[in-house]
Amino acid sequence: MRLEAAARMDVFRKLWAARKLIVVVFIPLSLLPLPLIHPTSEACCAYVLMVTAVYWVSEAVPLGAAALVPAFLYPLFGVLKSSEVAAEYCKDTTLLLMGVICLAASIEKWNLHKRIALRMVMIAGAKPGMLVLGFMCCTVFLSMWLSNTSTTAMVMPIAEAVLQQLICTGLA
Repeated sequence: MRLEAAARMDVFRKLWAARKLIVVVFIPLSLLPLPLIHPTSEACCAYVLMVTAVYWVSEAVPLGAAALVPAFLYPLFGVLKSSEVAAEYCKDTTLLLMGVICLAASIEKWNLHKRIALRMVMIAGAKPGMLVLGFMCCTVFLSMWLSNTSTTAMVMPIAEAVLQQLICTGLA
C-alpha cells in the first residue's frame, strides 16, 4: 500500500516537472481537430488564438515566444500571408513596446532596478507618502521620453524591488 502511494507520488512529481513540455505538446494536438474538421480560415484563426492564449496564460513558453506563435502559424494555416503578418508585427507601437520590454529586461538583468529602488528608499525613507512621491517623480521623468505603457513596464521592476527592500529591512 505504501509502495503504491510512493510510486504514484513519483509519477506525479515527474509529470509536474514536465508540465510545460506537456502543455506545449498536448494543447496543439488536442485542439487540432478544430481546423481539421472545419477547414476554414476562421477555424484556423481560432486554433492559433487558443494555442497562443494557452501558451500565454500557462507561461509554458516565454511570453515573447508565445507572442510569435501567430507569426508562424497564420501563414502556415493560410489565415494571412506572411507579408501581412510581418506588417502587423512591425508597426511603430509594437516595435516601441518590444524595445522598451528589452530595456526593462536588461535593467532587471543587471540589477539596475534594485539600485534605483535602494536609492529611492534611502532618499525617501520608509514613509509611504515620500515613497509615492519618489515613484511619481521617477514615472514623470521616464514619461517625458517614453509612452505610458513603456513607463509602466520599466517602473514595475523598480516598485517590486522597493517592496522587497522594505520587506528585507523589516519596514513593511
